[in-house]
Amino acid sequence: MAILYNPQLETFLCVVDSGSFNKAAEKLFISPPAVIKQINLLEENLDLQLFVRTHRGLVLTNAGKSLYQDAKYIIQYSKDSVTRARNAMQESENIIRIGTSPMTPAQVLVDLWPKVQNYCSNTKFQLVPFENTPENAREILANLGQNIDIGIMPFRLGCCIRRIPLLW
Repeated sequence: MAILYNPQLETFLCVVDSGSFNKAAEKLFISPPAVIKQINLLEENLDLQLFVRTHRGLVLTNAGKSLYQDAKYIIQYSKDSVTRARNAMQESENIIRIGTSPMTPAQVLVDLWPKVQNYCSNTKFQLVPFENTPENAREILANLGQNIDIGIMPFRLGCCIRRIPLLW
């Protein structure tokens, strides 16, 4: 998969979530010195101190806390950008992209799909995973139809009619 962001951000998130370089290294299947090197390079490239290293462990700095909040969004937005670009290549195909997350599975739509196929046999569907956060939900709703045509979110159903005018 193409990456539009610094992959050291994922290492940073793993270190924060794990609480230590050693535990992050285990999860990432790399050595602790490799994790430390990636974090040091990230701090150097950003000109920020993200952690205070103490004998009791790691403590996030205010800069680290700020970056942690935004890094998840940056990574997801980058992945969505690649998905949108790939979808732009397939615009001639009849594809309905259904947004799904662990909190909002698309099983209902998957179960309904055979009935839809009776009316639109040349239409395909693609499940597009997304992280269910308030920021991401706002982003998806604001850009509905770009990388997700139908999104199931807590208490909301978004549908882009422009992509599927014959169905509804």
